[in-house]
Amino acid sequence: MRTAISAAVYALGAFTLIAAPEGYTQVPDQTPTTADSADLTSDGETAGIEEIVVTGSRISRRDYTSDTPITTISEESIASAGAPTLEASLNQLPQVAASAGAQASLFSRAGQASINLRGLGQQRTLVLVNGRRMQPSGNDGSVDLNVIPSSLIESVEVITGGASATYGSDAVAGVVNLKLKKHFNGIELDVGAGETAKGDGENQSVSLTIGSDFAEDRGNAYLSLSYANRDSIAFRDRDYLRGQAYSSNSPGGLIAVSAANLPTQDAVNAVFARYGVAAGAVGRTSVLSLNPDGTLFLNAGAVNFKGPQSSLQSIYNNTVLSATGDYFLAQVPLERHSIFGHADYTLNDKVSVFAEGLFTNYSVTTQANPVVVGSVSSAPLSVPVTNPFISTDLAQILASRPNPNAPFNIAQIITPVGNRMEENQYNVYQLTVGAEGRLDVPELSWNVYGSYGRTELLQTEINFPSTLALQRLANAADGGRSLCAGGYDFNRIDTLSQSCVDYIRRTARNTTALEQKVVEATVQRRLLTLPAGEVRFVLGADYRSNTYDYTPDALIQTGELANYLPIMPSSGEATVREFFGELLIPVLTDVPFAQDVSLDLGYRHSDYDTVGGVDTYRADGYWKVNDIIGFRGGYARAVRAPSVGDLFAASANGLTALGTPGPIGSGDPCDVRGAYRAASSPNADQVRALCLEQGVPAAVIDTFTNTVSRTPYTTAGNTELKPEVADTYSVGLVLKSQLQNEWLSRLTASVDYYNIKLDGAIGMVTNTVAATQCFNAGANPGFSNSNYYCALISRDPSTGLAVNIGNPLLNLGSYSTSGIDFQTDWSLPLGAVGLGDSAGTISLGVVVNYLDTFKIQTLPTSPKLEYAGTLGNTQVDFFATAHPEWKGSVNAGWRIGPVQSFLKWRYIGEMANANNVGTGGVAHGVPSVSYFDLDFSWDVSDTLQLRTGAVNITDKEPPVLNDSLIGQARSDLYTYDLAGRRFYVSLKARF
Repeated sequence: MRTAISAAVYALGAFTLIAAPEGYTQVPDQTPTTADSADLTSDGETAGIEEIVVTGSRISRRDYTSDTPITTISEESIASAGAPTLEASLNQLPQVAASAGAQASLFSRAGQASINLRGLGQQRTLVLVNGRRMQPSGNDGSVDLNVIPSSLIESVEVITGGASATYGSDAVAGVVNLKLKKHFNGIELDVGAGETAKGDGENQSVSLTIGSDFAEDRGNAYLSLSYANRDSIAFRDRDYLRGQAYSSNSPGGLIAVSAANLPTQDAVNAVFARYGVAAGAVGRTSVLSLNPDGTLFLNAGAVNFKGPQSSLQSIYNNTVLSATGDYFLAQVPLERHSIFGHADYTLNDKVSVFAEGLFTNYSVTTQANPVVVGSVSSAPLSVPVTNPFISTDLAQILASRPNPNAPFNIAQIITPVGNRMEENQYNVYQLTVGAEGRLDVPELSWNVYGSYGRTELLQTEINFPSTLALQRLANAADGGRSLCAGGYDFNRIDTLSQSCVDYIRRTARNTTALEQKVVEATVQRRLLTLPAGEVRFVLGADYRSNTYDYTPDALIQTGELANYLPIMPSSGEATVREFFGELLIPVLTDVPFAQDVSLDLGYRHSDYDTVGGVDTYRADGYWKVNDIIGFRGGYARAVRAPSVGDLFAASANGLTALGTPGPIGSGDPCDVRGAYRAASSPNADQVRALCLEQGVPAAVIDTFTNTVSRTPYTTAGNTELKPEVADTYSVGLVLKSQLQNEWLSRLTASVDYYNIKLDGAIGMVTNTVAATQCFNAGANPGFSNSNYYCALISRDPSTGLAVNIGNPLLNLGSYSTSGIDFQTDWSLPLGAVGLGDSAGTISLGVVVNYLDTFKIQTLPTSPKLEYAGTLGNTQVDFFATAHPEWKGSVNAGWRIGPVQSFLKWRYIGEMANANNVGTGGVAHGVPSVSYFDLDFSWDVSDTLQLRTGAVNITDKEPPVLNDSLIGQARSDLYTYDLAGRRFYVSLKARF
């Protein structure tokens, strides 16, 4: 089967490369909604205009013209991404900052795929299904796009900017409305497959939809079944990803002794003299490691290193490290089963009812390097001096300490236990029932619906050692031989027996349950008629409840799992009752310079049982000067109330890299290898003094190096949080050509400026922000340890290592962003310019975003730092760290009869390194990147369509951001394509 798929994909991919001519353009997949949606006859005349509702407003009307810029992604565009999950196509939009998805190999976000409009965080983008709230999958209220099979979607409408007055909380950055099939007759089979040019990363999908009218066409029902599978791609299978991240921990381990109980320099010199190392080359404060023969080596400089070099342990920058990134995945495996059903029935000419249900079961497995035991991120592994595996050389150094009988700590990677993995198994349900109709007296239409959803997540943590079992082995008089075959020989960890692996290995299971209940009712009608037209209004009310319950495994609650800091159970509930209204006022019509002027006003009051009452409102306007020029714009006040996770999540611990010592803004500022401590730094003496005050021992202050690749942090929910408040301003110009020239008659364009400012942003003060701002003269001019940022940092007084950095969840300062969206669409039937009707139609669609500002203010008293045009800041979103000044796509196409070929150019502008912002650092950034995709489709008949294509046809590699790789990757793992060139093929048959 795999060989057959590979052959088909390559053959059709090659055909695409031949069939898609250069320089021709595609009918744009993303177009602003600026025209009515009525069906048109072949001569362009309206054939039955209906009142419709477009995302961003609740008022249905004819000849709808959007007051707010709307981007529509068609079913064709989604298919051309060649992926079984939706985020692959949505992340290509210039308005979107690529976030967690298929490339999220780290454990964070539990394998979910999210959308992040304007880079303001996935929790600030509201996702709807057919205009109704979708069941969330994250405790921050975010929606997992993996839940919805692409085959169900007819189109996606995206608006950016505040829409809370229309839809309620979370619509701060904008709204994504997934419009599913509402009416279906017949049978449709959709089959797709794809893989990379290297023959890996296979994906397959199949969906079957069956539907029919019934009851003399008064009702319609359909059922859709779908299956999707996506295979993994390992970092080690790509030359440009291999060796992406390194850790100072290795199978050789790190031997640490207390700074208050250091060995003598003479003892260290004597041992290393036997290796031929000059006296003093290895200091007594050095952290040493073990060779398989029991001799010692120094990581920094690879002094006396004898171990085998492999991906588990190698020399990088003259330092012995392990390439932890080689275990990461450039594409995480996914398997999904989904069923969706919809039925509607017209009771009479005034009332209709509907019901729809969704169930999706899917699993995503992430993985990382084997677990490090005994590091600062878990309980230390203490070894008594009586342990029989202590070599002669190590024993000699230990015996020279003031307290020779004190144990020592060891941290090492337990490679025989295997790669640590997290399997995330989801069950997501959502059932919605509703009715709509109209009343003659009073003349109005009404709509009511209720929805219940539940998300169940089972997280299975695999291949994690037990710190208690390891400590029992280390403490045993025989080194653990009586507990498992061979015992725990930390000199030769690779020889650990299977019985010892079974003795220490554990599997833990965590469960999360989220529920959402929504009831909403609206009425709308004509209020009165003005000379310019009808004044229409909508009134509505809703109730919404969200609950959250998280139960970690007992092994995690007690902290027994190595490299997995304790997390406690947590739960909570938040409810809101709202009423809202919208008013459409026609101001002018058919007067000079004002063919149509209208005003759309909205208001919503929300009463939360957690944070009290909040008000949101908006005012949008549209001014159609004539058939050529139109202006649109408005103002919106939006809010995001704290989610159940924001409020009630228990204390949780995690790990994140401070980076390798280098330019200002990188690494632990106390590390002597970094720029903070460099002799050339004007603040070097003040930084040294602050490090001493924080807890770096005086005995090691002038040789201190950070020996951990990732530093622990602690965060928790906060019931004192207040709602975030955002203000959005927008103004735009829409142009539609009225020229008779065939080359220009089908040209439309729009330019829209937006400005979003979010105050009281709910977020964390991350590890890197705390460290850089604590040692930044701007944020801490006196270099005082009582500074807010410094108070978050805790250090081990015996080693000076940062053992924890508080990441408090607070209403921080503000996030603000502004920019301009450009869009133009053009097409030309070649027959109209004398090339013959058989020459087909060419087209061009261009969508571009220019980012003017992206500012972050961590605290209300902090400076506002500009991140527009930078890459790497994780403060708003750990995954979406890219804020290029220019991002865009150009879609070019050529259609001849039943055959279409498309060429897409995706552009991501150059970016500076975000670590330089506010620090004066000089770390280099990344150049601009262009991707080119091809798509070819052939309507073989009225019932059969064949599609094939290629993504990233030039096999573009991700640019390098980080030169130093301790605890971090060289490239941004979410903004850029990691998989490389890939091909896809699909077949759709309808009967």
